[in-house]
Amino acid sequence: LLAAVLAVPMAITLTAGAVEAAAPGEEPSPSTASAAYSGPVNSANARFILDGYRTLLGREPDTAGLDFHLDRLAAGGSRSRHAFTYSLLFSVEGSRGEVTRAYEDLLGRGVDDAGRIYWTAHLQGHGVLDLRVLLLASNEYRNRAGGTDQAWIEALYLDVLGRTADPSGLAYWTGRAQAGVARPLIAAAIYQSDEALARRAITYYQEVLVRVPSTTERQGAVATIRRIGERGLRAELLASDEAYETHLRAATS
Repeated sequence: LLAAVLAVPMAITLTAGAVEAAAPGEEPSPSTASAAYSGPVNSANARFILDGYRTLLGREPDTAGLDFHLDRLAAGGSRSRHAFTYSLLFSVEGSRGEVTRAYEDLLGRGVDDAGRIYWTAHLQGHGVLDLRVLLLASNEYRNRAGGTDQAWIEALYLDVLGRTADPSGLAYWTGRAQAGVARPLIAAAIYQSDEALARRAITYYQEVLVRVPSTTERQGAVATIRRIGERGLRAELLASDEAYETHLRAATS
């Protein structure tokens, strides 16, 4: 039942374990261990790749990975930019980072080994919705909030909507919890509400494009999250012409 309620379609087929995934129809290069790249960065494509590694994986690219993606960006343009951002976000390493952030954001602690292994594997075929909703619905999260249904709902409003609960909303959802409605269903309803999706859409625009989206853009971003998930929206923004333009300006300045 929970899987049917929470399922979010993925937008890309993954090769497990490969960060250097290729564009559709191409074979990814083998993952190889090599030193982090420390040479010159004098092209827009190189700046785009370095920024992608730093933003999405929190590290510098290795030389082999940089060369691999430079070749594909040169050959495929914006199509390859999208393949690159998807390959990092949906890689094992990118999924592991999503798990770490979710535990820190929602539980206020680092992820344990069992949780890291389980959720990293889970994210290879599912969106982050399952991960975050089930953490929000967990006994640990509820206990941290105060251990009562009302305290749990108040914490959900603060963490998911960024505001205190209005009296009517608090009464409604507390009543649903006390009536025995499963916590994951309540957490999913709040997490997937239009208000929550709009808030996250604005956050991603600010993080990637350093601006607030227009009303039309915000509505489109919410639709994108519903269609392909939050990582899909981040990948689309990172690969956009607007984001790439910053690297073009830096390379020619």
